[in-house]
Amino acid sequence: MASAPHFRLAGIPVRVEPVFFVIIGVLGLNQLTPTRSGDSHPVLLVSWVGIAFVSILLHEFGHAVAFRLFGVQPSITLYGMGGLTSGTGRLTPTESIIVSLAGPLSALILLGLPAWWLQQNGSISGTDATAILAQVIWINVGWSVLNLLPILPLDGGNVLLSTLELVTRGKGRRVAEVVSIVVAIVVALVAFRAGFVFGAVLAVMFVGINVTSLSKVKQEQQGDELSYGHRALIEHRPADAQLAAEAVLAKRPSGALLRWASELLGWSRLWQGDQAGAQAAVDRYAHAGAPSGSFRAAQALAAGHIAEGVAVMAWAFANEPPGPSQVLGAIAVAGTGQAQAFTGELLALEGDQGVRAAVLFRGLLGYAGYDREAADVGALLDADGRAARLTPG
Repeated sequence: MASAPHFRLAGIPVRVEPVFFVIIGVLGLNQLTPTRSGDSHPVLLVSWVGIAFVSILLHEFGHAVAFRLFGVQPSITLYGMGGLTSGTGRLTPTESIIVSLAGPLSALILLGLPAWWLQQNGSISGTDATAILAQVIWINVGWSVLNLLPILPLDGGNVLLSTLELVTRGKGRRVAEVVSIVVAIVVALVAFRAGFVFGAVLAVMFVGINVTSLSKVKQEQQGDELSYGHRALIEHRPADAQLAAEAVLAKRPSGALLRWASELLGWSRLWQGDQAGAQAAVDRYAHAGAPSGSFRAAQALAAGHIAEGVAVMAWAFANEPPGPSQVLGAIAVAGTGQAQAFTGELLALEGDQGVRAAVLFRGLLGYAGYDREAADVGALLDADGRAARLTPG
């Protein structure tokens, strides 16, 4: 497979993907539309591709120069309908605004406005020459202005994001994505009514990108809230954990987030002595999936069914993948004074699975601050001897 063309411009590495010329060529097919005399001008398609290449390269070079001003080594890639300038290093929001503006303003000031001035003054004559001048204006003025719209991931969207990051101290992405969605919808409607179908499709694509990103950010925020609730339980603050779980559930999460939020609510109520409330929590959200074995085992231990609780917990540790519920399960076992009995149950399992689970149990006890119980489990593992022979993984 042939490598993409690459070269250096003022020491900056530039890579051009072949698909760049294909897509730019497709976008310029309307340049072959016959004139009133019935003649078509293939030269206009060639000039379109050449002007687009130079203009987009200048745009990206503007970004690259700004990167260099802030001590970041950039690289340029031309692909698809445009380009990407990336750099190794971090920028402040103010520096990011300057870098974002440097691209479209470079193309606008150095090529677009001079071409517009020539057109306004009638300095260029001839059918092909005026058509080529119009191409320069459209690509460097039209595209630059569109690129400055406050829509992520356009440069204008990045300026909006960086500005909001400054104002909100790092919490502006969600607002920027909401603004991007609203503006992109408006642009799509205007473009469609104007008959600019490609522009409408592009705007709809930007709507989809931002909706997807916004959903991801929302899930990450909910995950952070549940992590706080989990930490609160480890620190024996079940009331705080309950508030965190209820806050996430009020936002109607789905999938794994819903399952863990409902179980976290069950754990928090269980640790407040509300066994009926704990069961009601997982029952209410049963459609999200059954609770973990660790939770069911903790319910049995809380109800005084020690043998059942130890057995179910052993099964959960040996068969379920490690997760936040197992940390709470380890605390439930230690809290009922069953750490040694539970370890014995694990070591009695056939093969190495139980031994690995016992090693995990010891680590979770140490993580949760149950050092004495972790030492007791370690002594049992040393006496058993198999843990020392296990290979990692």
